[in-house]
Amino acid sequence: MEIRQDYRCGIQRLPLALFNLEVPVIAAVNGAAMGAGLDLTCMCDIRIASERAQFAESFVRLGIIPGDGGAWLLPRVIGLSRAAEMIFTGEAISAQQALEWNLVSRVVPPEELLPAANALAERIAVNPPHAVRLAKRLMREGMQTRLDTLLELSAGFQALSHQTADHREAVQAFLEKRKPVFSGN
Repeated sequence: MEIRQDYRCGIQRLPLALFNLEVPVIAAVNGAAMGAGLDLTCMCDIRIASERAQFAESFVRLGIIPGDGGAWLLPRVIGLSRAAEMIFTGEAISAQQALEWNLVSRVVPPEELLPAANALAERIAVNPPHAVRLAKRLMREGMQTRLDTLLELSAGFQALSHQTADHREAVQAFLEKRKPVFSGN
């Protein structure tokens, strides 16, 4: 019971916090993401790896299970069959295999990893913050709800978005053929 409580009040707080974080989270993996490291990677919205990255859901090799959300996260990222293979064998996969399995969105040379992650963050940051946050929320809700329910939530979020200064600025900038300047309002 003590170990169970330690997990619930300890490491299990991290997946809940990252999953519910409103802003996008980018993982830049440049080495071994094993066990909790892989689970932490899966908690992120976007994952980029260097060519030297390796990934393993290695808990079984220690006689334990993914206790920090990996059994929920990994199948949603790479599918049930591949997740089962990783969880049941504990074997590592290369960055290239992680790309083929959709665990990461791209693989870059090690020296390009942080610049690639920063460039992606900048491409996201130029957009209206409310739209990015609501889009992330919709994606998260879509993982566990029916399409009709998600469409209803989308309609509500869209109604909110139409009332923002950033939406008005985006439309005006489009009509004036200029780059928009967003205020976060």
